[in-house]
Amino acid sequence: MDHLTVRIFALLGGLLGACLTSCATVVLPPGGALDDKEVAAFYQDQSGVLPVASEKMRLFDGGPAIKQRMLDLIGAAEDYILVDSFLLTDGPEAREILDALVAKSRQGIRVHLIGDASSRFVPEPAAFAYLAGKGVSVAEFNPITGFKVLFLPAVMERDHRKFWIVDGKTLFFGGANLSELSLLPSCSRGNLDLMVELESAEAIARLVASFVSTWNNLVKEPALRVSDFPVKAGGGGSGSKYWVFDQNSVHAKPTPTQVMMAGLFAKAKRTAWLLEPYAFTNMEILSEVRRMVARGVRVNVILSTEVRAPRFHYASHFGIKDLTKAGATVWIFDSKISPLHYKCAVVDDEMAYIGSSNWNCRSYHLSRELNVVFDDPRGVGEVRRVIEDVRSHSREVSREAARKYRKPRYFFWWLVMQAAG
Repeated sequence: MDHLTVRIFALLGGLLGACLTSCATVVLPPGGALDDKEVAAFYQDQSGVLPVASEKMRLFDGGPAIKQRMLDLIGAAEDYILVDSFLLTDGPEAREILDALVAKSRQGIRVHLIGDASSRFVPEPAAFAYLAGKGVSVAEFNPITGFKVLFLPAVMERDHRKFWIVDGKTLFFGGANLSELSLLPSCSRGNLDLMVELESAEAIARLVASFVSTWNNLVKEPALRVSDFPVKAGGGGSGSKYWVFDQNSVHAKPTPTQVMMAGLFAKAKRTAWLLEPYAFTNMEILSEVRRMVARGVRVNVILSTEVRAPRFHYASHFGIKDLTKAGATVWIFDSKISPLHYKCAVVDDEMAYIGSSNWNCRSYHLSRELNVVFDDPRGVGEVRRVIEDVRSHSREVSREAARKYRKPRYFFWWLVMQAAG
C-alpha cells in the first residue's frame, strides 16, 4: 500500500473518529497543564466527579489472585452481591465462581448479575442460561437480536464495566471479566490484568445506584430499588484521593472517560507511562500525546504482541508510527504466552488510573466504562511496579521499525476497530 493511500484512509479513519467525538470537547487551560488542585476542579467542572475517601485500597494482579478474591468475597457475603461483567461466560475456571454464586443465592443471599450480550460472541459459552437455570437473577445488556443487527447505532453501546459490590462494604473493579481468560494463570494463557478494591461509602452508593438503574432498564419486573442495597462501608480514609469515573451512559458529552484521561494527562509534567495493549490511535489520542510532549513530558506507551485476537494486534500496531511521530516512545511486550490485558497509566509517579477503559474511541465514546484515578502513594507504586515489570520484558520500537506495521491488513483492522474495538 503506497503512502498516499495510507494517508487517505488514515484521514477517513480520523474523520470517523471526529464524527464520533463531535460536540465532545474537553476544555483544558492554555498549554493543557493542570496542577494538583486544578485537577480536582477540572474533574468536578467537566464531569461532576468529586474525590471519595476509602478505608483502604488493594490491588489484585493476575487471574489466580483475582479469582481467589472473587471466591473470598462470595464466601463472606451476608446480604447481597451485585456483579456487572462485560463477559459473563461458563468454563472450567468461571464455573467455580458461578457455582459459588449459585450456592450463595440458595442460602438466601441476594445475587444479581449483569453481563453484556458480547458474551455470546466469544469462544466460551455465555453463562446466562446456566445461571437462570439455577435460579440466579441474571440480565443481558443490549441483546443483539432480530432487526436490531441491521441498525448499527442500536448495537454499538456495550457495557464494558467489570465491578462487584458486596454487602455495601466492598467495591471490586478493574479489567477482569467473569470469564476463562481473566481467571486462568498466566502460564496457561490467562490474561495479565488488574483489579482494585475500595471500601468507600460514597463510591459504593454511586455504583449501587448505577447498577440498579442499568438493571431496571433491562428487567422491568420486579424492579430493584436503591434502598434494597444498603451501604455499610465506612466514611474515613487515609487522606488519599480517589476519583471514580462511572461512564454508565455514553450520551454525556464530554464523556467521563474523556475527562478522566484528559485530566490525568494534563497533570503530567515529567513522565507518563501507559500500559494500553488495546490502543487504537486517532486524532484525539494523538493530540493528547502531542500536548504532553510539547510540555516536555516523556510519554511511553506499552503495547503487546499477544492479545485475544489478531485484529487487536493489527489495529494497535498500525498506530505505532503515528505515536512515535507524535513524540512518544513505544514498547512492545513480546510474550507468546500471556495476553496483556492491563488498562492502566502512571504520571510522574504521583497519580495513576486503573479500570476497564482502553485507550481508543470505543472506550471514550461508545462503551460504558468504570475507572479510578488516585494519588494513593502505595497504589501508585504498585501500578508503577507492574508497568516496570512489563517494560523489562518489552522491546523499544524505533521509528524505522514502526514502518513495517503500515501494511494493508494492519490498516484494515485499525480502521475497523476505530468503532468496533
